[in-house]
Amino acid sequence: MSDRSGSGINPILAVIGAIVIAGGIIAGYLWSTWTGPVEQGQLLSLTTYSIHRELSTGRALGGLVGAKDIYDEEIVVADVKIRSTTKMPLYLNDMWANLTLDDGTEVHSSGASNQSYNKVFIAYPKLAPVKTQPIRRNITIQPGQVLEGQMIFNFPISQKQWEGRKDFKIHVRFLHHRILILDHPGKVATVGKN
Repeated sequence: MSDRSGSGINPILAVIGAIVIAGGIIAGYLWSTWTGPVEQGQLLSLTTYSIHRELSTGRALGGLVGAKDIYDEEIVVADVKIRSTTKMPLYLNDMWANLTLDDGTEVHSSGASNQSYNKVFIAYPKLAPVKTQPIRRNITIQPGQVLEGQMIFNFPISQKQWEGRKDFKIHVRFLHHRILILDHPGKVATVGKN
């Protein structure tokens, strides 16, 4: 009979050693191939335009006679810069903004569509001086390219609600990549009321 008590490797130590070696190989691979974010972004400035209308209802329209329907809207024009830091093209798929009001209510707005961008400046000519190039959906950003332009959002809130907001963030979605979040820059320009 042979005596095994003093020879060979302990099976538990062999399994632990294999796990450590495999973990080291995986960690080394991930460290050598990680490139960080594929894009960088900056919210350069915000310009707002408040709309406040009080519409009286007459007898012909029904409803309460003499009651006023109040219509408030805040148009937000955001100047942004996005830089591709990857070696492959990025496909910009969508953009939206989320606003947190003073009471904690969250309000969502999709960015103006490619067709609506110019219509905003026709409908509200006071915004025309701030108009630049739009950032559009469904475009490709080439490696190293810097994309600078505007996004437009509208919120069904009053100017007072906008001024009392807790938070404002723009979200930019790229296909097959994380969502880029652009924070409020702090300073907001206001265009005269309508």
